Amino acid sequence: MESVRSNYAGESLPQRDVKDEVVRNWLSASAIDLESAKVLYDHKLFASSLYHLQQSNEKLAKGLLLSIGILTSKMAKKDLRVKSILGFQPKQPASYRHRTLPSLLSDVEKSVPSIEGFLALLETTEFGPRIAEFHETIRKSKKGVLKLKKKPFALIKTTEQLDKEIRGAQAILDAVDQATNKMNQELEKLDPAEAVRVAALLVKKTGFKVDTSQPPSFDKIKAGIVPTLRLTILATLSAAMASLLDPLESITRYPDAQHGSFDESNPYVMHFKGLCDIVARCIEKSR
Repeated sequence: MESVRSNYAGESLPQRDVKDEVVRNWLSASAIDLESAKVLYDHKLFASSLYHLQQSNEKLAKGLLLSIGILTSKMAKKDLRVKSILGFQPKQPASYRHRTLPSLLSDVEKSVPSIEGFLALLETTEFGPRIAEFHETIRKSKKGVLKLKKKPFALIKTTEQLDKEIRGAQAILDAVDQATNKMNQELEKLDPAEAVRVAALLVKKTGFKVDTSQPPSFDKIKAGIVPTLRLTILATLSAAMASLLDPLESITRYPDAQHGSFDESNPYVMHFKGLCDIVARCIEKSR
């Protein structure tokens, strides 16, 4: 297999190609863990099957967070401009370890001021009324992020609660295509020249020079927005799934008297196929 670092001619791969290859490797590893979980489940090795399910979702989340720039790879050069835009410097995947959702929430909390700064600027443009409404949503979300950060993540103890969580995740997945289609429709209404002007203004506000004499192709920008939206939704969902699955990592490897055995009456065992389906659909839609 071709090295991630270089091509057959011994030349370094472009940064974008390196990142894409690394993301594919994470998603591939996620798919392998998912298949391993299914095989172990079929053989009624439930604790091991749930461990690999958790590992599959963790690798999926890291791959998706890499794809949208929240995490970064050692093989891809860091761009310091990202910090001024996101509000924090992207970390290595290992930094999230088995605390995917809490770590993501910490970064989201840091990014809120940057998001609010962009929105405040946009409120002065023609998009003002719509942006002002969204800005208010961001303000309210601060409290939500803080509340989630304080929430302890533990195993769900009832089949009813786990079923509710699974149904919620499935509803989000069902709506992904609808959301991206709506975004496409909205993009068709945008004035390309105005969109480029606003984008350039935003970048200038971060302190970096922008050459507007040769504006980038709006068609290329537009083509990248919808896939990014899709990946962002999937990354958020997989990080949320971590709140359900991450507690399994240590308990399935190191069983104790408090949590008992993982037999066919265990809520996670009973809902194994539903949990697998969510991770599998996320992997498929990521491709």
